[in-house]
Amino acid sequence: MGKIWTSRFSNPELQSGAYTVVGIVRYLPKYPLKYTLAGNIVDIAPPRWLFNEYDRKKFTEPYCRNLDKIGFPIINEQVRRYLGKGKDVVLCCYEDVRKQDEWCHRLVFAEWWARKTGEIIHELKDTSQIKGEKKPPKFEQVSLL
Repeated sequence: MGKIWTSRFSNPELQSGAYTVVGIVRYLPKYPLKYTLAGNIVDIAPPRWLFNEYDRKKFTEPYCRNLDKIGFPIINEQVRRYLGKGKDVVLCCYEDVRKQDEWCHRLVFAEWWARKTGEIIHELKDTSQIKGEKKPPKFEQVSLL
């Protein structure tokens, strides 16, 4: 059986075709994706009343309570259905959590999932440049002789 990952919709690694990509958002991207989106599990998206909660500590408990209300069996079945397609599954939302102090619900979901299943969900590799981060200059070694 495949592995579950999390990522952001704009991760170029998703273009490889190696993954079943699934949204976990209330609203899917309006911009064109360079890969196929297999579906969306809206039950994993935060409820609307948590949209403007930017404090992770204040977000986590009510978000997990909402997941518990929906029920692990329902969420598990939805995730496993995508795993049944034969590839690793990547659960996506928008935030770039590589940025310092950035977090989002997919990281909190991964913690909730680990408590329920013992399975660790890792963030998929993303080698693209972080917006706002400057690339270090490239130096060419030259010989003085």
